[in-house]
Amino acid sequence: MTPEVLQVTNRLTEMAARPIRWLTRARLLLLGHEELTGLVFWAAITGLAGALASVAFRIGIRMVQHLLTGETSGLVQTASELQGWHRVVAPVIGGVLAGLVMQFGARLIDRRGAVDYMEAIVVGDGAIAARPSLLRSLSSLFTIGSGGSIGREGPMVQLAALIGSKLGLVSRAPVSRRRLLVACGAAAGIAAAYNAPIAGALFVAEIVMGSIAMESFGPLLVASVTANVTIHRFLGYGPVFAVPHVEFGSNWELVPYGILGVVAGHLAPPFLGVLEWTKRRFEAIAVPVYMRLGLGGLVVGLLSLFYPEVWGNGYSVVGDILNGQLTGWLLLGVFASKVVSTTATVGSGAVGGIFTPTLFIGAAIGALANALIHWGWPAAGSSPGAYALVGMGSFLAATTHAPLTSILMIFEMTLDYDVVLPLMLACVTALYTAKAYRRGRSVYHDALQPQQQGGRGADWHLRTVAPLVKPAAAVINENTSVRDMLETLPNRAAQNVYVVDQRRELLATLDPRALLRKVRAGEIDPEAKVGALGVPVPFTLTPEMSLTTALDGFLRENVKVLPVAAGQWHPTLLGEVARHDVLLALQDRIAHKG
Repeated sequence: MTPEVLQVTNRLTEMAARPIRWLTRARLLLLGHEELTGLVFWAAITGLAGALASVAFRIGIRMVQHLLTGETSGLVQTASELQGWHRVVAPVIGGVLAGLVMQFGARLIDRRGAVDYMEAIVVGDGAIAARPSLLRSLSSLFTIGSGGSIGREGPMVQLAALIGSKLGLVSRAPVSRRRLLVACGAAAGIAAAYNAPIAGALFVAEIVMGSIAMESFGPLLVASVTANVTIHRFLGYGPVFAVPHVEFGSNWELVPYGILGVVAGHLAPPFLGVLEWTKRRFEAIAVPVYMRLGLGGLVVGLLSLFYPEVWGNGYSVVGDILNGQLTGWLLLGVFASKVVSTTATVGSGAVGGIFTPTLFIGAAIGALANALIHWGWPAAGSSPGAYALVGMGSFLAATTHAPLTSILMIFEMTLDYDVVLPLMLACVTALYTAKAYRRGRSVYHDALQPQQQGGRGADWHLRTVAPLVKPAAAVINENTSVRDMLETLPNRAAQNVYVVDQRRELLATLDPRALLRKVRAGEIDPEAKVGALGVPVPFTLTPEMSLTTALDGFLRENVKVLPVAAGQWHPTLLGEVARHDVLLALQDRIAHKG
């Protein structure tokens, strides 16, 4: 072989080998064997896919809105142009449709496996059930598209987190990396919703993960930046709020800003308390879930007869508040109506986010405070939008207990350094004021109501299962017939029925739905005693059991609810504990330690 031929052969071999090397590197990258590079790659893909999912959800909202109203403009503008009867009927129909989706999809939603992305990140294996998440998102589409007073960011975050979970499975990533990819999806959803990539990453790190270590915070930033660029650079979506230039007056005005933070801190716990109270009142109404959601829609529709601004999440109205176009008694009326409509929508069981309504209420508080300050101190130099922005941040910090996220989110919206000093002061004072309440807690810890016991303090109390015990949903005596049991079960579907003896000692558990199927198939005599059909309880909790031990039991048994007995040798049934409550208790304890 001549040197010329050899040279040509080597060159052809090199050219042929280059694509093979590229494919090999791509395979390693996709399968995640190059740990750092693969993680960044999948974080970026999660951000891109999460942004596209957010866009698809926005389009879905417009489709539902057009179906129910014939319009595709902003929800508030649409409500203003509709006739009175149409304003009332549209939210009712949307609520009923949302409830029907929830009711007919209850079997999928109640299936075992994580649905909430926070659970999948903190204690789960990074796997999120797809069908329940999609069903809940579909339900949310009907609520939001019909004018329900709830935020769209919740479903957007959930969909993006679901994508992160599925990408983690596709890439065959270990559990720790799958959890991180779910977190990347959540950060991407926040960034896509609010045009705030840094705040999106910090939200997940500060509230959910409880850590801003660079090993996890770096991929979160990659995902949120990718989502933000996709939404606002490539697809051309504009900023969420039309924020004016902020003018900060004299240094003495830091005093009213600090007072505004204190006011926001005092208002946040009652607002969360009203949300919880409304949920309990709606749950006490013995009607199907679609009727409850329809009732929540009716409240929104009736209020919109007077204030169409209550429709939707309120992006456009917040813009009007920031630009001083909504003031005086009209602003006060809109503020009160928005609080009522939000509590009615959330309390009825609608799926959505509370983040955006919180910003709305905070902006209204700030604008009302601005009116009072300028009435009593005409020389105050700050612009009206400054107080509204600071009110948004301080109320958000008081409800989420995440001051860093609140500060960065408002700053990213304005990109104006003048707002930083009053914003930091108000957010910190609002947080400390809210925490001073005995029942002051984050909006993400509503399921927990820790109380003092024995003078040891809430931190000791949250170490055990005791404060999380709730009455068992269904308890049946062993001598009860299957027919009588099925007739006496509560209206809401019970996941477990506990079989007890005359002394209320726990004997067994059974699945009522499986039992009903066997009765209908003729496999079980309806007159048979449930004591002979129950399954022995493999694992029970005790009140003094630690949270970590309880969590190990949930993960080992792969269940959502476990019974609580008086002790190992005293199997008296005391109640039951939900896995989600244990998760929130652990998060709350970590937050107290931090």
